[in-house]
Amino acid sequence: MVKFVESDTTGLPLKRKQVAQACEKCRRRKKRCVHTDPNLHSDSPPAHPPNKSSAAGASQLSDPSLVDRSSKTQTPSSTLSNGNTQPVSPAVRDEAEGNHGEGHPSTYYGDLNPEAILMEATNLCSKRDVSAPGGLGIWQASLPPRASTQSLSVPSVQSSSRQAVQDMLRSYLWNHCLPCRAPSSDYAVLRRIYFEKLNPIFPIFEDPAVSSTPDEPTDILVQQVISLAAAADPEATQHLRVSPNGPLLSRQEFCASLSNSVLTTLEAGIVTDRVWLTRLSAALSLYTQPTNAEETDIPAQLNSRAVHQMHTLGLQMAVDDGHQKRDMIRTLFCSLWALDRLTSAFYGRACLIHERDVGWDINSCIRVQAPPFRLLLMIINLLDQVIALYRPGTRPIRPVLIELPIFEQMVLDAEASRMSSSCLASLEIFYHSVAILSAQSPADLTSSSALPNPATNSRRSLAADRITSIISEEFAGQLSHMPFIPYAVSLSLSVSYRKMRHSKIPMFRSRGKQAFRKNIALLKSMDDMFWKSKTMVAMAEQVLNEMDKAVASLAHENGLTDLSRRADTIPEGETSQTPAEEFRAQDFAHSMVDLGNEWTLFDTVPDLDLFGHFDPTFDLGAVDAALEGNFDFGTSANWIDWQQQWGQ
Repeated sequence: MVKFVESDTTGLPLKRKQVAQACEKCRRRKKRCVHTDPNLHSDSPPAHPPNKSSAAGASQLSDPSLVDRSSKTQTPSSTLSNGNTQPVSPAVRDEAEGNHGEGHPSTYYGDLNPEAILMEATNLCSKRDVSAPGGLGIWQASLPPRASTQSLSVPSVQSSSRQAVQDMLRSYLWNHCLPCRAPSSDYAVLRRIYFEKLNPIFPIFEDPAVSSTPDEPTDILVQQVISLAAAADPEATQHLRVSPNGPLLSRQEFCASLSNSVLTTLEAGIVTDRVWLTRLSAALSLYTQPTNAEETDIPAQLNSRAVHQMHTLGLQMAVDDGHQKRDMIRTLFCSLWALDRLTSAFYGRACLIHERDVGWDINSCIRVQAPPFRLLLMIINLLDQVIALYRPGTRPIRPVLIELPIFEQMVLDAEASRMSSSCLASLEIFYHSVAILSAQSPADLTSSSALPNPATNSRRSLAADRITSIISEEFAGQLSHMPFIPYAVSLSLSVSYRKMRHSKIPMFRSRGKQAFRKNIALLKSMDDMFWKSKTMVAMAEQVLNEMDKAVASLAHENGLTDLSRRADTIPEGETSQTPAEEFRAQDFAHSMVDLGNEWTLFDTVPDLDLFGHFDPTFDLGAVDAALEGNFDFGTSANWIDWQQQWGQ
């Protein structure tokens, strides 16, 4: 048998390469072993002999066997530095650095994925998930690409035109979006407000991590989001600037500038760290406010992006007790879980995180959080039970009332008694919002004119009164302006509207109207902070205007004085031409208006339907659907239609 032996350019035979012994696992499987090849995982290219000439290199390139053999020993460092690979997030970076016994690898493959079976059988670097008995999948370490692929000429995914667009976009970001931030003196105040009033309740950012390198894009985005969140506080009014020497902006202009800058930067892909993408998307979802009807779904979209990044990182899967970032991963997961429930309530969206898909024990995660965040999560847990009442196919055929613990007991269980009173009052408002939604009866869905269930009516009335009292009297201007504050006022407004709309007794109608006016005033004070407040105020004020017109029309038809206007002031020295009887009627009517009891004149007609005397061109059905729709999560998604109809 003739055997061809390779030779160099001088004709001398090349030395045969000694093959290293295969590892134990590969010997058992009788497969070619690459785990013991030192050149395969080397971080530096193999040194070339100094006496090798260009002619020798050309002869090797002409020999396919030599090309194949030499390509297998090339280092993958060139591909790791070309900028096309995704950087490993901090949550899992310790595994990529070689600490395979402490952290998770960078990619998770569930058992339903066919790749998981092959990877577990063929790769020594795979690690079984430990979040459930037997595991639910494997964690796969990031492997360098095969060296044999380095010599292939693969065209770049990004074309020249796309690269040009990317360059233009990056230039726009650095010149317009990233410089749009509060000056250092103003940011110091906004940062203090955020970490004193907002971050303890929803700790999406870690305080030490925020003050790292202030000129990096990620840290600039964090500063912008913190400024956006703190802008809703009354204390921040004198610090709303987006340039060092810029003018003082209104709250709406300031928030719109920051929201657009952050959203544009995130969509441009300038931030590649998935953990920071998750944090920024979640924070922006909670604190951004739409400015027009086309932007109403942006918060829900940002929440879905944050959940997507969470699933990509595998944050929903429990980690070992010895993991050095276990607390950070657990807190970040709890923040995303809470935001998902809030988004479901605010915007009528389906929940994206389900307990059946989570490796953590949620109750155990709640117990180890800081007291303010723990109390919020306990209320979110109640909200999660309430959401189940409003899912399709679960509508009650009889009144349903979810038992809620006393708020004071929840504070003690969360060890949150040392919280500041303003933060505690903010969470109490959220608790009463959940209480309003925790009672549901078929009358809410079938006949809106029917009297509500006694238990439903009592719980909703008491919770709505507490919300209005806390915001307008007890802690006026002192609350942590979280987005669930205007949501709570809108629910209270819906309760008072239902009383005013359907009560048969004039005293209850009058009481409902007084509460309705108070809630309108509260929402009007927030309409430059929260877009939903502005929409609600527009509808509510038109209802009051139509009611005044109806009262004036009824007064005229029944021979009574127009209660919507006062009599003209009589100049001094002149006598009134009004008969004494009519003057007394006017005086009594005006006194009733001052007391807010103008309907007392109609006590003799208790079944009077004032709303039946509205202008036929006024779309009362749309108002009923909007204001009473707050009691149903499914209708909350129609805010875009209502906003367009009411022209805000």
